[in-house]
Amino acid sequence: MKEDQPELLREELQALRNLSRAIDDALEESLKARENLEQTMKRLFPVLLRLTGAVAAAVTTQDEELSTQTWSLGDFGDTFPGTALSETNWGARRFLTGTIVSQQLDVVGLKVGAIGLVFDGDQTAPETAARLSRMVETVAEELDTVLASVHTASEKHQLLVTINHLLSNRVFEAGMDQAVRALCEKVKLPGFMLLYRDAVVSSSMHYRIYKYGQLEHASNGTRHPALDNAIRAHGPKLIAPSDTSLRTVLGSARAVEAVLISGVSEHSTNTLGKIMVWSGGEGFSAFTMDLLRLLASTLSQRLIDYNRERIHLSQFFSAAVMDDLLRDPDYERRYLAPRAEEVGILFADINGFTRICEQVLERPERIGKFVDDWSDEAVAILHRHGGVFDKMVGDCVIGLFGPPFFKSSNGVRAAEAVRAAIDIQNFTREKMSAHPEVSRLSELLKLPGLGVAIGVNLAPAFCGLFGPNRQYTGFSTGMNQTARLQSLGGFRETLVMESAKQAIETLDAPDLKALKYGPLTETPVKNVEKPLRHFKLL
Repeated sequence: MKEDQPELLREELQALRNLSRAIDDALEESLKARENLEQTMKRLFPVLLRLTGAVAAAVTTQDEELSTQTWSLGDFGDTFPGTALSETNWGARRFLTGTIVSQQLDVVGLKVGAIGLVFDGDQTAPETAARLSRMVETVAEELDTVLASVHTASEKHQLLVTINHLLSNRVFEAGMDQAVRALCEKVKLPGFMLLYRDAVVSSSMHYRIYKYGQLEHASNGTRHPALDNAIRAHGPKLIAPSDTSLRTVLGSARAVEAVLISGVSEHSTNTLGKIMVWSGGEGFSAFTMDLLRLLASTLSQRLIDYNRERIHLSQFFSAAVMDDLLRDPDYERRYLAPRAEEVGILFADINGFTRICEQVLERPERIGKFVDDWSDEAVAILHRHGGVFDKMVGDCVIGLFGPPFFKSSNGVRAAEAVRAAIDIQNFTREKMSAHPEVSRLSELLKLPGLGVAIGVNLAPAFCGLFGPNRQYTGFSTGMNQTARLQSLGGFRETLVMESAKQAIETLDAPDLKALKYGPLTETPVKNVEKPLRHFKLL
């Protein structure tokens, strides 16, 4: 018998090779046909039964949706095939009237399922059981890699679906924090940083830095001094594809970087930001690198959407107000839906603008540049005083005080409108009068510089987003009254409606107590039923 052993081993080895080749061919055909796991198992089981002599086969693993499934062919009696593949009974054991031989499916310690073949009769004798176990192991070796790749791809897909869902959070920072945390639950990331350009002020940069998925530093939280210094020194250059300064700043020479762009080409000059991930020296697996590349693509699109939202809001609100709005996922309904409120209203118009255009500026491009220079600062003043920029009609800037949160009192709303009026008057008189065009203006029109006429009111208005372009504005007779009031103003005059003055007088602020007004004046105006009762701010 011993003389026959080498020949038997050669025969078994050849049979195992044939079995391996047949299984490999079946799996390859399934791959070429782009079949799912259920279709693959239907193709595979008949081959298994024919070549192994088994009467039944079962495989338990996770499907493409990462749900545990069991596929089988043959008779398992009243026993669920998945139950028969118990990890406490690997190997050969009696099952019904036959024998089941089962083992775990795994790749480098990654458990991907289990396989079992059922044979007729008692096959538990050591030599026979060993031979059958070698057959099952041969099949398992072919299945391990295929199932591991399906498992890995499915896991990656599910993680990206989760990350996409988290990043869709209307509060960008909250969604980003959750997405990084979810990523770090699957892969080891000692450090992760997102640095991105502000959509409204392109020279301004924001960042978030995570350690093992937990937020450690943020531009709107606990700051990173070294990164702050680098931003001040280099600004947006830090997110350029060729710049490696961040590695030095964060002490991560072996970090992996991915540039976030808004274009379809990686050479696009419209860079949104950059992510940087460091591993602590161990490097990253192909699985992790693939995830990071896909995350960079997803994050680029999310930043595009987020920037579009900020750019729209920046037409009306200051950066601080935008930040507060965007921290609330339901901000449109809670704060921007039309509502009737008492608001401070300001209309500011350049004195004699038509004459300035005709006699001094003359060309459209010079008119546009002049209006831009003045209105940019006028709107900035509105924002500094908590105001909302409603719109610009010609050279007239319109501001609202109270929106969008309406937390301040009526007195504060009127007071901030007056404070903004004073600052706009000062800026126009002192800064704009030094504008290159204004010196020529002063000579031609015999004026001591540039001036504005301003009307300030406190009145009910229906405020919110209106129209197809979702513009934030207000509608009311009070808005019309303020427009008429402003038109009454002379050179460098600010006229304040009686309602606004009365509200301001309820406050104790020293600068408001120091304000001086002319006498109460009543002025009838066109299309307004009652005369306007107003004061001239001295």
